[in-house]
Amino acid sequence: MNPLETGLDANRLLLEQALALLAALSPERYAVRRGDWAPVGAQYRHVLEHYQCFLAGVATGAIDYDARRRDARLEQNPARAAQATREALDALASLRALGPDRPVAVQLRTAVDAPEPEWSRSTLAREIQFLVSHTVHHFALIKLLLADEPVTLGPEFGVAPSTQAHARAER
Repeated sequence: MNPLETGLDANRLLLEQALALLAALSPERYAVRRGDWAPVGAQYRHVLEHYQCFLAGVATGAIDYDARRRDARLEQNPARAAQATREALDALASLRALGPDRPVAVQLRTAVDAPEPEWSRSTLAREIQFLVSHTVHHFALIKLLLADEPVTLGPEFGVAPSTQAHARAER
């Protein structure tokens, strides 16, 4: 199996789950703060902007996950977030022709006091895997935020593929 193809398929499924979530939430429910937690909209904006940084960096070979715009409109307006999600889906589909071992440089701050950007070598397939893991993590948080809401997210929402595979094997 090609890890790029598998990863692109997994990301497509996750972003389709996001579209269903966005369609189910009013702007008020999407943007409301629940206690000390960031709203669902802020969690999803963070996820979506990782995709945007990834896609911008594929073209140049340098993915800077810290270059997020932090666009408040994406965290307040589910329709705007849905449009940006569809754009990300279209852009991800265009990557199928690229090789999984295509090298990329990646920047992601790991220490608040880092004196300069922290660039590392990676591959396109590895970064696609990262996006799956990162997205699932934030979807799990979103699921917790919506636990008391009348929203059906499905049993796979916010559950890692490895956990789903383990559960299937246990049956």
